[in-house]
Amino acid sequence: MQPLLRLGEVAALADQARAAVAAVHRRPVSLRRAEVTGSESVLRGARTSALLDDPTIRLGDEPVGVLGSSISVSSMLAPESLQASARVFGRAPLQILARMAVVAGGTGRPEGSPEKLQRLAALISSGTAHDVLLPQVVHAEILAHELLGERSGLVARAAARLTAVMTGLDPRGLAVPETYLLRHRAGYLAAAQAWAAGSAVEFLELSLRSWIAGAEEAEAIARAL
Repeated sequence: MQPLLRLGEVAALADQARAAVAAVHRRPVSLRRAEVTGSESVLRGARTSALLDDPTIRLGDEPVGVLGSSISVSSMLAPESLQASARVFGRAPLQILARMAVVAGGTGRPEGSPEKLQRLAALISSGTAHDVLLPQVVHAEILAHELLGERSGLVARAAARLTAVMTGLDPRGLAVPETYLLRHRAGYLAAAQAWAAGSAVEFLELSLRSWIAGAEEAEAIARAL
């Protein structure tokens, strides 16, 4: 992954993202009540992730369809199951990804490129990938190549969060990167298309900015408690 750090502003943004998320984790409320801040982060992320897939959703509606699928997938990121999910993900990423896909309403079988999914799983389980870049790569690969069917977006965003827990970027799952992605939805979708076409810099820069902004949202959650 080192070559990715030489692209555009990727290295600087990666350092900023790491520092921003670490600062949230040092807040006293994050240390004392991580389960509360984590729960709010997961709920906000799930709702926003659904809107990224379908902007016509009304969040006050009954949680069915894409919204229901997103909330169901997010249950694997809830504080009471987060660390167990992250441990399994590090050892057997395909197992977790398949489960996410099924919960999201898919088959759980690769629907894009099985070879790409196998390579991604090997990277995740290697234990040697860059702590900040790996969540972005997991997100981009699943989303851009639709590796798990029509719900690949929901799975990609949840998997990125879980990867960040696993690598230590966001060990308690406090950041809310989805909000920034929704504000920049057109750019997000364009960056995914660029990734699929072979250009990584657009997605990496945008995604890293989403983690910086996601740390700011986590700060807001902490201040409200």
